[in-house]
Amino acid sequence: MKNLAIWRNLTLFGLLGLMGLIVVWNVWLRPVQLVPLWLELGLLLAPLLLLLRGIWQGNAKTHVLAVLVSLLYLMLGIWVVLDPLERAYGYALLVLSVCLYAGGFMAAKLLGKKA
Repeated sequence: MKNLAIWRNLTLFGLLGLMGLIVVWNVWLRPVQLVPLWLELGLLLAPLLLLLRGIWQGNAKTHVLAVLVSLLYLMLGIWVVLDPLERAYGYALLVLSVCLYAGGFMAAKLLGKKA
């Protein structure tokens, strides 16, 4: 079960990291704001906030859902990397979404075997 703790912590790191990155980048660091701040934060944080409770409690189904949601943030990261002004944000999105994906996948696999 030691491996399960590692993968769950990686999932939490990816999830909380994405939430923190989205807030910090869009509130303080964003060079140009094209969309209203409340709309962008709402759309980007809503899926992550819905996952938070289930991942925190170690629900296997929520980890599977986190894998699917992480793919959306992976696509967003690839899209944002193409903008030279937001390249750092895009790379950070890519790294954190891969952490969420890998951690969620392995945690769901181990939690499924445990049940």
